[in-house]
Amino acid sequence: MNLLPKSSSEFSQQEYWEKFFKTRGKKAFEWYGTYQQLYSVLHKYINPRDNILVGGCGNSALSADLYNAGFTSMTNVDISETVIEQMTKQYEKTHPLMKFKAMDLLEMTLDAETFSCFLDKGTLDALMSDANQESVERAEKMFKEIDRVLKVGGRYVCISLLQEHILQCLISYFHNLGWMIRVCRCEEAEHQEDPTDSRQKKQAASSRFPFPVFTVVCTKFKKMERITPLLEFCPDEKNIERLSSVDQLKERVRSVQHFATLCHQISHDEKTSQDVFIELMDPKSLKKTPKYTLFIVDRQCKSAQKFAAFVVPQGRETDWLFSSHEGRRQLADSAKFQRLLVIHLGRDHQFDSLDSVQTELAGIVSSLQPQGLPANTQIPFLSLGAQVNQRKEIYRAASESTGDYVIEEVEEENDGKPVILRRLIFLSNPNVIQSEARMKNGKVDLKHLACQHHLVMVEELRQHLDAKNPALSSILVLGLGGGALCTYLHQAYPHFKVDGVEIDPIMVELAEKYFGFKPSENLRPHIADGLAFVRDLAATESGERYGCIMLDVDCKDRSLGISCPPPSFLDSNFIGSVKQCLNPHGFFFMNLVCRDETKRNNVMEMLRKSFEIVQMRKIKGEVNEIIRCHPLALSTPAKARNGRKPLKK
Repeated sequence: MNLLPKSSSEFSQQEYWEKFFKTRGKKAFEWYGTYQQLYSVLHKYINPRDNILVGGCGNSALSADLYNAGFTSMTNVDISETVIEQMTKQYEKTHPLMKFKAMDLLEMTLDAETFSCFLDKGTLDALMSDANQESVERAEKMFKEIDRVLKVGGRYVCISLLQEHILQCLISYFHNLGWMIRVCRCEEAEHQEDPTDSRQKKQAASSRFPFPVFTVVCTKFKKMERITPLLEFCPDEKNIERLSSVDQLKERVRSVQHFATLCHQISHDEKTSQDVFIELMDPKSLKKTPKYTLFIVDRQCKSAQKFAAFVVPQGRETDWLFSSHEGRRQLADSAKFQRLLVIHLGRDHQFDSLDSVQTELAGIVSSLQPQGLPANTQIPFLSLGAQVNQRKEIYRAASESTGDYVIEEVEEENDGKPVILRRLIFLSNPNVIQSEARMKNGKVDLKHLACQHHLVMVEELRQHLDAKNPALSSILVLGLGGGALCTYLHQAYPHFKVDGVEIDPIMVELAEKYFGFKPSENLRPHIADGLAFVRDLAATESGERYGCIMLDVDCKDRSLGISCPPPSFLDSNFIGSVKQCLNPHGFFFMNLVCRDETKRNNVMEMLRKSFEIVQMRKIKGEVNEIIRCHPLALSTPAKARNGRKPLKK
């Protein structure tokens, strides 16, 4: 049985609806939800004392259900004489006060200011089937009639999908009339079948797309000069947001629609890619950063446990397990769920408890569950404990070089004991720790090195000190940051000269004030561009030659595929200058953060053109890799010392 029009424009034609209802008979056709799905919003905006006009009633059971609930003063209008005849016969005995009239909504013969509510469930969407001028004119004719028949204070309650052309026309028209407008998301209703698309009808049984349904409540007021009509948006039954412009209101609607589309795509994709994440903003907050970031992690193997959410406590989002794709995959494997939603809590937002996070995200998390799970599935929320706030902000500011930054303290556990870590974070890349120090009795523990890649650099350096290499008496660190590496080297080897180069003078101040960095004769900060510092030193014949140079400079451009170091530090000419700044037995260490295998190989090949020995060491649980370069071939091969493995060439 084909009840579908050849084109969407037929929805506005009387002939189509006559044929539709004759073919369909008494079987009710419910656009955008039943009374059971819509009653909460209908009872909120329609009063039993209202004189209700239902426009485009069709053969929906909605009017009868409202009548049964006590809304008895009701007139039903439809352009199809066939359906009006059917409905009159069906309800004349059981619902005697309910009226049915065959009438064109664009030219109603009803008296002016007679009704206090005009109810429209899908009628506007059918009337305005596309964005052409003819459709707009039809819609505006109906709006004009609605304005005429409603009393002042009356409400136009329109249930719609709010496609872009409908959203624009509806909101603009009534806002210009001076009416109050409130748009509500109908959470219980969903659009499951689009009668304009025969393919969806065939696919409906296997693939239901819950496109969001909205209720638009336009309340009639007399237009007053210098008074801006109210605009409000209700994302759910509990929250109302007052907006300052029509554009803001339209943007709220679009964001809900886009999110629903994304959720549909994710729920039907059994193996999402590593780049799938969703950032959720709080529209009521003045903060410009996401309140939540949701990462969707799908395991490649099947599991009896299908879906769960893992809430990462504030301050732990920089851990490799939570910040990297590989770490989140490992977390999902450990949790043994088919799909794991890893949730980061926004740095600039406050969270009362794990329960409050679960309550706020329950609906969104449910919409991201894999296809095939029942709608009422209980979704477990996992975490590292009951506390979600493990971050204490110490200082926040900005510099011209690095942008916004923050110094914070985070509590972690180490061997069952609480440990306080102080961190420097650049907010341009908030999941990367720039500098880190362990606190002990309220002070920086200068004998402890917190960053794993720094530990590896020092470990490799120590191996060559064990070999009593006389050349290792001076060290140059490019990228001072919080000064943790330089400070540790100075504490461990006070007879060495340690120079730290930092382009941003504010970083040197922070290092001294918050990370225990204390300049001395053998610990010298240099405020300079690392590139220029090395090139100038290389060009000076009598300049100092270092026994070790360590490169640990952050890249600000995240689109390059290499987070450390910046491309300018990977230039072959610069690497040549680094070699010139080393003494014949010196070493060059580079902290490389690169997820692109091709670019990593290119870096290694470029380094081999300048250095005789180039070796890489991967760090377990980290994206960082340490590359060690030596200008001369060693007289004896590097051996494992004290149980440590040599670097791989």
